[in-house]
Amino acid sequence: MADKNPQAVVKAPKRHKKVLHSHDATRPASSGAMSDINITPLIDVMLVLLIIFMVVTPLAQKGLDIALPQPDPSAAADAQTNPNQVVMTLEEAPGGGAIISVNKNPVSNLDDLETKLRDIYQTKSDKTMFVKASGKIAYGKVVEAMDIARGAGVERIGIISETMEGGGTAPAGGGTGQ
Repeated sequence: MADKNPQAVVKAPKRHKKVLHSHDATRPASSGAMSDINITPLIDVMLVLLIIFMVVTPLAQKGLDIALPQPDPSAAADAQTNPNQVVMTLEEAPGGGAIISVNKNPVSNLDDLETKLRDIYQTKSDKTMFVKASGKIAYGKVVEAMDIARGAGVERIGIISETMEGGGTAPAGGGTGQ
């Protein structure tokens, strides 16, 4: 007699083969949160902004076309003859020093220069003075005279250059300064 015991015949469960799909191969093992910032989109945005600014910047720069007046050759001579303007002149003395004069009136020393300039600028509303110095005068001496003028009440100091006197054109910047 054949065993008809239902327990004796046990069928083995079917085993399926595991198939690896292409989307499973590129998937990371864990899909947890990333702690690093992805800077690739930030770099893309920066490059686009850089290109925009490089294109727009030259278009945004606007110049102003102006025509500056040319100095009149007689203007330097008028500066010395105009009674409203004060011209301080520094020339080389025969002994090696400097001769200082204000409106062609010689000044004996720097203390007298200060008192003379204080007297002139005490009542004037336009506190502008022009300085004309020989090229042989030491730079420090000219600066010292300009400092004394500032202390005496001069607010603006202009420089008369040799090119302005000789009828040539003024240097770029007009030849005046403060």
